[in-house]
Amino acid sequence: MRTAIFSLILAAVLLFAFQVFLFGDYNKELAGLSEQVARTEGLRKQLRLALDRHTNISKLFNEVDGHLEAAYTRIAEDQAQQADNRPADRTRRQERNGSAPAALAVGRQHALPGGAGRLVGGAAKAREYPSGHEDEECVGDPVNSMGVVAAVVTVVFNRPDYLRRHAASLLAVHGSDIGNMQKFPLFFSQDGTPPHLATQEVAKSYSQISYLHHVERVAPVVRQSQEKIEYYRIAAHYRFVLRTMFDCFQYSRVIILEEDMELSPDFFSYFEALTPLLDTDTTLMCISSWNDHGQDKFVRDARQLYRSDFFPGLGWMLRNELWQELKSGWPGSYWDDWLRQNGTRKGRQCIRPEICRNYNFGRDGSSKGMFFSQFLEPIRLNREPVDWMAADLSYLELPRYDEEMRAMLAAAKVVGSVEDVAGLSGDVKLLYDSQPHYEKLAAGFGMLLEWRDAVPRGAYRGVVSIRWGEARVFFEPSANYVEPELHHEEYVHVDANGAILRKGAP
Repeated sequence: MRTAIFSLILAAVLLFAFQVFLFGDYNKELAGLSEQVARTEGLRKQLRLALDRHTNISKLFNEVDGHLEAAYTRIAEDQAQQADNRPADRTRRQERNGSAPAALAVGRQHALPGGAGRLVGGAAKAREYPSGHEDEECVGDPVNSMGVVAAVVTVVFNRPDYLRRHAASLLAVHGSDIGNMQKFPLFFSQDGTPPHLATQEVAKSYSQISYLHHVERVAPVVRQSQEKIEYYRIAAHYRFVLRTMFDCFQYSRVIILEEDMELSPDFFSYFEALTPLLDTDTTLMCISSWNDHGQDKFVRDARQLYRSDFFPGLGWMLRNELWQELKSGWPGSYWDDWLRQNGTRKGRQCIRPEICRNYNFGRDGSSKGMFFSQFLEPIRLNREPVDWMAADLSYLELPRYDEEMRAMLAAAKVVGSVEDVAGLSGDVKLLYDSQPHYEKLAAGFGMLLEWRDAVPRGAYRGVVSIRWGEARVFFEPSANYVEPELHHEEYVHVDANGAILRKGAP
């Protein structure tokens, strides 16, 4: 079956390429190509829906996507070469390249199989910016962001194989809607001085993705000798990315990704639908595509979203206004834990899904695969189609969200342990009196137990929710709950992954 699918799609690609070279008239080439692409794209979407649940065939389909991308790259290059022979087209292209990044050039856009979106007859390659530093002059001028929902930046370092896998997923999802080319411009930002060359070669190879490079002038000084310097370099790189996107390019919103992520088919529509809420609700600081308790055994509803006091990270969107507030205090290390501190959050939350919209496959990284097998590998990536643009998301607004949450907790059946949940359905709750008590209860389900600044992962006002069989389980602070003591400046030890742990933030 796999061989037949592969042969059929590859044959279609070869047929398209043959037609392009066969016809002498440029306009006929474009018309014929567009018609063929439309038919094949429809078939491709049907195949993708049918095969997504079958891992081996889906893997083969991704490989076919790569062949499609390569074929259309060749076609686009041949078209551009033909255009170079016409003085009028060459002049127009030179004018565009001289006035704006190629990624923003105006041209006729055609959706191509494999998720490849190109500017046919115009400049297709995205811009490569000069190397830059977070405290030096901008690497580029403000861009024309009309129609942009959010710029999308993938943070890259030294894992070329991971980056290829990430790019295949990113471009497939991004290319499924031609409007995403305008709404979500793509960037790779690589760290490293000098940059990892094999990774840089991969990062620069995509004509749809602009390239940034962050340089380090002076090596950072760690506070404890056992710490890993990478945590300091990551914080500096993030500062460079956010400053470049917001202060230099002046985008209104940015989505941050990492090079070891795959995306769900509804990733971009999810963020687009939640943008108005982020723009208008001052009690929100971000939209996230990640659920720390998104392991397959804990989730069920693809449409359910929650507020969270715990910053999730791992695929998140923030606004320029938040960056302007945060940038003067940006930390020299552990930027994500800094965002989780109450003094930084100021009572604001992030929106998170029940089922994750990205999947982190990075077993190897700065944390050496910490908890990967137990907590990251089992994450469920959403595959269910959701029409987010038609969804009613008003339940996420305050005070309605609080009112409905109180009603659900009041109606939930009180149980004492994981054993008591077996066989139940509907909403149930476990009451906890302290952080150690919560950890004991949550450990019975096999949950991630981390807290930061007196907030458990995934919690809203202390309440954490998971699915367990047919039940939805709430962990709720009891009337006798005692908050943990916090000592933000008292360092306890450096863990096995080279990260500092503090009292009150195990």
